[in-house]
Amino acid sequence: MAETTRDVPISPVDAASFQLGVHVQPYLVTIAGLLSPGGFVDRDGRPDPARLHRTLAPHIAQESLLRQQPIMRNGSWWWTESNIEVDLHVSIVERGPTEPDFEAICARLVMQSLDPTRPLWHISLVPAARPGQCGIVIRVHHAVLDGARATDLFERLFASPDPKKPDSGAPSAANTRHSPESHIPQRASFSDLLRFRIGTFLHRPIRSRVLLGSIGTTRSIASASTRTAPVERGARRAGGTLNDAYLVAAGAGLRFILEERGEPIPKTIAVSVPVAVAAIGNARNAVGFMIVDLPLRETPPDRAVALVAKQTAAAKPSARAAGTMFRSPRIAGLFDKFAKRQHMIGAVISNVHGPHGPLALDGAALVELWPLGPLAGNVRVGFTAASYNEYFWIGIQADAEHLPPASKIAHAVKRALDEIASTAI
Repeated sequence: MAETTRDVPISPVDAASFQLGVHVQPYLVTIAGLLSPGGFVDRDGRPDPARLHRTLAPHIAQESLLRQQPIMRNGSWWWTESNIEVDLHVSIVERGPTEPDFEAICARLVMQSLDPTRPLWHISLVPAARPGQCGIVIRVHHAVLDGARATDLFERLFASPDPKKPDSGAPSAANTRHSPESHIPQRASFSDLLRFRIGTFLHRPIRSRVLLGSIGTTRSIASASTRTAPVERGARRAGGTLNDAYLVAAGAGLRFILEERGEPIPKTIAVSVPVAVAAIGNARNAVGFMIVDLPLRETPPDRAVALVAKQTAAAKPSARAAGTMFRSPRIAGLFDKFAKRQHMIGAVISNVHGPHGPLALDGAALVELWPLGPLAGNVRVGFTAASYNEYFWIGIQADAEHLPPASKIAHAVKRALDEIASTAI
């Protein structure tokens, strides 16, 4: 194919995403939610797809991220402009005969790959996913954006299009949200970074045969939610943050899994916590990670939050300064092979920034929102959270062939959040 002025080289950081999760699960950013009646959603929770297509068309025209598809040329990856057929990217998904609820449909969708011959995104609408509500599942490949940028994109899709607004998919605009907070140092000494990397890879091995191992081809999905303010107050009282409280609650979910399967409960378990870092060049992905030891044995909620808060406060600056690990497809490929045999971490626990306020799509209010991160390597459970509309929403994805139902894990997580909230009363 001849190069055109619309072709853009894909950053090595973003191209690395094509090497991850190839044999386990599509490497997608996924947002699931429920829409109340209004606009294109009728009182029974059934959508009018033709009306939504007309609504989304001007949004897509403003988003270059949604009009580009990947192509390989002369050994390098490029984004090339593509004509969008909205009906191929926005479709109705009915409940299958063995799918009892919306979560089961989500479990099916997160395992479906996106068509590589088109731009790498899709919106599924689920009629009457709950009584009087329409389900929506938005999937975007990680090469297109990371979790932080995904929320920005979804806010723009749910907003009223402005024909005078410049293309918000432009790299110069997209990178602004990824700079580390001003009070966190962006540079660290070589010795600090060396200690951080060595400490990351020298954690005590995880012996669990239930949390780690080969990953099956089916998923179990559930969500847990709670009002944000009480949990945040409880966390602050213990000297931590909402994210520290969330990590403690996810640890309660891991403890439940081990107890339910009769495995011994270690004092702590190491987990991987993604952190936003400064973007490299025009990369759309800018994520590093830190390793946090979560307390699993009986620990008062405030004490558990304090223990986690001490670790995150110390690790986050070095994690940000170290930057992203996946700087090229080759590195990502090597890491993917290592991840299938690793015994360093027992789960990946992500927290992405949520929308700034309530969202509505063509008059249908978004009343629930839970992000879902893919499983990868040999890690059989993942937690992904976002704050939205005064609630803290946690999406839980588990390997259905090897772990208890995600709904039971969610109950354990919710109980832990409630306990932390109660300490602020």
